[in-house]
Amino acid sequence: MSEMATEYKRRDITVDEYHRMAEIGIFDPDERVELIDGELIEMAPIGNRHWSRHATIVHYLHDMLGRRAFIVPQGSFPLDRRSEPQPDVAILAPRNYEERRPDPGEMFALIEVAESSIEFDLGRKQRLYASRGIPEYLVVDIGENRLVRFTQPSDVAYGQSRKMGYRDRFSLVAIAEVTLNADPFLAPR
Repeated sequence: MSEMATEYKRRDITVDEYHRMAEIGIFDPDERVELIDGELIEMAPIGNRHWSRHATIVHYLHDMLGRRAFIVPQGSFPLDRRSEPQPDVAILAPRNYEERRPDPGEMFALIEVAESSIEFDLGRKQRLYASRGIPEYLVVDIGENRLVRFTQPSDVAYGQSRKMGYRDRFSLVAIAEVTLNADPFLAPR
């Protein structure tokens, strides 16, 4: 009997299949998964520091951006037929999203609050968001207590990044007339 090497091929999941899996109950109601480049990625549970930082950021952005943007906490956003990430916060163009979800051109910025997922968020997710043309990506690094801002997306990564701490200020590319403070993204002093 001869042994032949069997080549296994990975089968990607599409966004439509991902939605059907959720509809028929393949995922537990409390299970947190997102679809990235055809793969199901299990998301870490939300701890208290993550939850508190997230709530503070959402409140701050609502106050600062008002009607200039639509702030969505914990949304799910199909970027193509193989990716539907769930960023912690999305800053979207102001319009009614009843008929359809936003396309990448309507996403002003996506924000991830990262503790155990920091390498994934600074690596694979950063490349995903850049390659889909998201103009701005912010990562709240809880462990290092810093805000990392990515701009100038390309097909492979963002062209510019900046690490920010207390008292640093910045403006979103899409809403340049509003100056934001990095402090609300960081741990209280």
